[in-house]
Amino acid sequence: MSILINPVENISKTLHCFFLHYIIYMACSKRIMHLTGLLHIVALFVAIIGTYKQIESVKSGAGPSVALSLSLMIMLLLRIPNQVCVALESSHGWYSVIGTMFGAASFAVLTYYNYQAALVHHKQHPAV
Repeated sequence: MSILINPVENISKTLHCFFLHYIIYMACSKRIMHLTGLLHIVALFVAIIGTYKQIESVKSGAGPSVALSLSLMIMLLLRIPNQVCVALESSHGWYSVIGTMFGAASFAVLTYYNYQAALVHHKQHPAV
């Protein structure tokens, strides 16, 4: 009976269900989950390289470095696609997505301030 009363609303609901089904089951298929899982591995390597660069900077006395904060921001951003796929299956996963975005944003701010501090440091201590 409701089909005859408001057919546009029913078509809208049907399309909404179709796209929701597509997003959950097609956009995050096993292959996509595997690929986004590989991004986690890449993210770890980015964090390790950034940590290594930060240690080098501290040991050499080169002053403030953006290496660690930038690499951690990139690491967090690379993890988001996998977290979204998980969140589409379990609503509690959205907490991780939101937390990761806030973490990435905070590391972006830290990167900016480290960059500004490095500029000041290099002006005060020019390389010979």
